[in-house]
Amino acid sequence: MEKSLKIFEIFGIKVRIHFTFLLLPAFVGFGVFFRQGGMNAVRSIVFVMFLFTCVIFHEISHSLVAQKFKIKVKHITLFPIGGIAFMERMPDKPKQEFLMSLAGPLFNIVLAVLLFYPLYLIMGRDIKALSMANISFNSWRSTILWMYWINPMLALFNLLPAFPMDGGRALRAFLAAHMPFIKATRIAVSIGHFFAIIFGLTAMIVQYPILMLIAFFIYIAASQEERQVKLKYALKEFKVKDVAAGEYHSIRPDTPLSGVLELSLKTTQQDFPVVEGDRVLGILTRYNLISALHEHKGENKAKEAMTKEVVRVSLGETLNSVYSKMAAANSKTALILQKGELKGIISVEDIARVYQLQSSR
Repeated sequence: MEKSLKIFEIFGIKVRIHFTFLLLPAFVGFGVFFRQGGMNAVRSIVFVMFLFTCVIFHEISHSLVAQKFKIKVKHITLFPIGGIAFMERMPDKPKQEFLMSLAGPLFNIVLAVLLFYPLYLIMGRDIKALSMANISFNSWRSTILWMYWINPMLALFNLLPAFPMDGGRALRAFLAAHMPFIKATRIAVSIGHFFAIIFGLTAMIVQYPILMLIAFFIYIAASQEERQVKLKYALKEFKVKDVAAGEYHSIRPDTPLSGVLELSLKTTQQDFPVVEGDRVLGILTRYNLISALHEHKGENKAKEAMTKEVVRVSLGETLNSVYSKMAAANSKTALILQKGELKGIISVEDIARVYQLQSSR
């Protein structure tokens, strides 16, 4: 079942909404309803939808800068704790990461500046009325004030140096311009962990569960980012030819799926290139094989269950490059081709084995 639904596309970027996001307006609306009544609940839901509209364009701002640097943005997905732009890769140069990190908060600041005069007119040209002390859901005017102040608050919150938030990424980029990237990441991750612990303790004291979720997300995401950077640098040292298995099994397009199952039971190979003569037609993955067999299609041919979209790599490519290609295509196996001729296969397990050996050194 799809866990997210596409709601629109802009600048070639798909914007999706995760099904858990729907819990947020319901949670906020019901909470306000039982404490403050029906109209306040309606206003609170309108506020939440405006907030996440700002979050969407915050992420789009990041994505547009990424596209300028030739980084493909797969999609933006809204979750209850915010939006995430899923990109094919992160920038290679510190300056690019710095600019991309600041694009989101800059959007919120610019929007707040542009909305100030209209808000000033709505609030009756009274500067005191613009105070944050007046924000609430008790009237539409106070709700609009809430909606105004959320942009500078989003900007300031995201600029905290809590990696992997925008401020933390900007900090990492600044440090990386003056020291090795992996060391800069380690420092930024440590600061991110510190902020996550502070957020978590604060959440327990004030009993604010959303802040606890944010703290958990920051801690886990920072740790995952550090692992990804370590993986990237470990894999840069090796090329496909250093680890590619010399022996592999390929199948013909008319091979029955029952025959492929028998072959898979006799070998440790999980995915099989489908080859006709010297031409690679596709790959039959274990997932596709099992799915077809569950549908009682054991006598169907390999060509009917294979995937035509294949990750193709060369013997001279680094494992880091291969891993990035496989992650972008959501594939566990890549085919090694040299001048159009199939030379072997390489799997995620092969890459993981190299990383584990490197990590244990």
